[in-house]
Amino acid sequence: MRKREKIFPIILAAGSSDNLPFPKPLAMFGRKTALAIAVENCAGLERPLIVLGCDAWRVRGAVPGGARIVMNRGWRQGQISSLRIALKQIPADAAFLIYPVDHPLLKRKTIQRLVRVFRTRDASREITVPRHGRLYGHPAIVSGKLKGEFFKSKTARDVIYREPARVRTVTVTTRDIFMDFNTSESYQLCVRRFKTR
Repeated sequence: MRKREKIFPIILAAGSSDNLPFPKPLAMFGRKTALAIAVENCAGLERPLIVLGCDAWRVRGAVPGGARIVMNRGWRQGQISSLRIALKQIPADAAFLIYPVDHPLLKRKTIQRLVRVFRTRDASREITVPRHGRLYGHPAIVSGKLKGEFFKSKTARDVIYREPARVRTVTVTTRDIFMDFNTSESYQLCVRRFKTR
């Protein structure tokens, strides 16, 4: 029987929010920030790593207790730069969950389901991702065996979808796995959907 892998949540919150009047991690949904929702959704896993960059001085004070802050001063180099910095902070053999902070509609039960599937997968399936219809979404859980590939590829997507045979998909009934926000309009759309969940 395969050893039970530790899973470290990596919450990517370093990018800019140029089209919003506030940093994405601080976007409010009900009485919680997008960042707080992400951290709560990862309860039961290892201590979350929150990667901060742009507007870190504004976001730092809102990081929930128990989470660990990782700074990416090179955040302008893209999301993969944040992921690489976080990966250097976790054990070499540990699995990790890649969680963009701008997906506030994700629910804890979806993450829990992904974790269950990941921990009972065939040995050849090193990645677990959710899928709705024909579209794949977030978050993704990746085996520690693939960590090195993220330091050689231009994007995380290049690694995750490079070899379909090593991906275990989990079919879900909600579009929330790929609903993010980048503008005031998409933020308001997410807020409305959040209120009716």
